[in-house]
Amino acid sequence: MKSLIIARLQIRRTVGNRKALLTLVLLPILIISGIVGLFGRTTGERIPVALLNEDGGWLGQHVAAAIRSDEIYDLLEQNGASSDLEQLKSKVYDGEWGALVYIPPGFTDRLLSGEETAVQLIRKNEKQWNVSLSLALSETTDRLAGSIALAAAAEERPENREALARTLLERQTTEGLRVERERLVHETDNAYVLVVGLMLLFVMMLVNQSIHGVVEDRDNRTMARMFVAPIRAIEIAVGNFLGCFLLGTLQLVLILIVTRYVIGFDLGVPFGVLLSVMECFLLAAVGLSSAAAALVKNSAMLGSINNMIVIPTCMIGGCFWPLAMMPEFMQKLANFTPQRWAIAALDQASSGQTLSGIGLQLGVLALFAAVLLAFGSYALRPAER
Repeated sequence: MKSLIIARLQIRRTVGNRKALLTLVLLPILIISGIVGLFGRTTGERIPVALLNEDGGWLGQHVAAAIRSDEIYDLLEQNGASSDLEQLKSKVYDGEWGALVYIPPGFTDRLLSGEETAVQLIRKNEKQWNVSLSLALSETTDRLAGSIALAAAAEERPENREALARTLLERQTTEGLRVERERLVHETDNAYVLVVGLMLLFVMMLVNQSIHGVVEDRDNRTMARMFVAPIRAIEIAVGNFLGCFLLGTLQLVLILIVTRYVIGFDLGVPFGVLLSVMECFLLAAVGLSSAAAALVKNSAMLGSINNMIVIPTCMIGGCFWPLAMMPEFMQKLANFTPQRWAIAALDQASSGQTLSGIGLQLGVLALFAAVLLAFGSYALRPAER
């Protein structure tokens, strides 16, 4: 109970006035909302995908139906000979369409005869939504080939074989026998990278501001007077760290609610999983800021912590650009930043992993928090200035 009182006072001290509330809570929401509004794709927006089906068989129609069943794609069926394929490709490269799906001639005949064939996906660049579409096309082709192979093993006559394959595919569609797969719907473009990176950056800046008050209490001997009161040292430490944690949670929840439910920007991660990853990172951020505070001599030096620790670790950890763009030695150095593991956890979660599937990344974040909080607890020593 006493820790909760200290945490409440810590929150009032950090965002208790209008300027602090605007700078530390509302301004990050406005900046991220502006980036999403300018560059992001909302959840209700459908991606235009063209389809050129030159097969003419019934299996090609199954592929078209599989794409049409996914609500994020606006399927635009095209008519024309194969000589028009280059012209259709140019529309994809010009940005008129998101992608072009091409079903080659003889697609049905090759599958029925047991030959290998594939549906082509033409795209301008690689994003996670078209990677998801590519996986869906490959999965659909394998499912068709598997049904035909199963029918061939059960029936010797070709006419009976085709009828059995039709029956199997109809049952897969109506009874849901196919394996469900998580869709990768968010984009790995600048909007996604900036939204995730700025969320991590603003969380660290807010936590740093909260730790700044703890250091001021130590320098002004306020902390020493608190230790004289009838309250245990562990309750004082928990109260201060809990205040920082609750402030960061408030900022995170507001940002996620506004971006996801007000603006409609989908990061491709379930809300609960996304909040869990960000909360684990928040604990690591509190530990990192408190550890840095333990190394400075006074609160005036703590003001430069953003330039010394927050900004550099965000740059190395991949908050502003993908890690693949950095040199190899910097990619290895990124493993020592909590931002890198938070981003890796979100990438894994966007690929359909559950909390148990990203346990390694969450465990590393928890290890960061435990080690850094233990070291940063020295910032609460009342006897030192």
